[in-house]
Amino acid sequence: MRLTVLVALVAAALSMPANAQNSKVESRTDIKADDAKVISLTGCLRNDPVTNSYTLVGTVTAAGDNVTTKSRVKTDVDKNTTTVQGKSEAKGNEKVDAAGAVSTYFLFAAPGVNLMPQVGQQVQIAALRMEKGHGDVDVKIKDQTKVERENAPDSKSASKTKLELEKSPSNAFTVVAVTPLGMPCAR
Repeated sequence: MRLTVLVALVAAALSMPANAQNSKVESRTDIKADDAKVISLTGCLRNDPVTNSYTLVGTVTAAGDNVTTKSRVKTDVDKNTTTVQGKSEAKGNEKVDAAGAVSTYFLFAAPGVNLMPQVGQQVQIAALRMEKGHGDVDVKIKDQTKVERENAPDSKSASKTKLELEKSPSNAFTVVAVTPLGMPCAR
């Protein structure tokens, strides 16, 4: 009897079409900092396993003490293909001199930021460029995400984070937020 039920369940599972799902994810992140410049970067995230350091090959898209980033990733799943489209934009209250110039940026992750899952992917990063010296930098991050799924409930999330980071002995970029853009890096 158990074998008959098991065979019937396996046959039913195999006869069902794959449950592929189209989705759209929109996120908005607002970051304010004192004693530091907020920089929005877009590009390919890389990791050097020997030094356990991170770099981003990409461009600066916005800067200032108040930066807002928006991203949208749309996934369209058909029978045998999946198409992913990503778009991001950033606005800051300062002019970006080298906008569009591709460079390599050395990154450090702030506490609670995990960059490893996005290595090899196109990302949008919000980072702080802290002044050299002693003291703290106060950062406020407000994040909102909306996920729309086909044939499934939509979801929304929002969070507010306050960070107090020590100033760096170097002019390093400290990552406070990372948003995957849904596309792998070009080889």
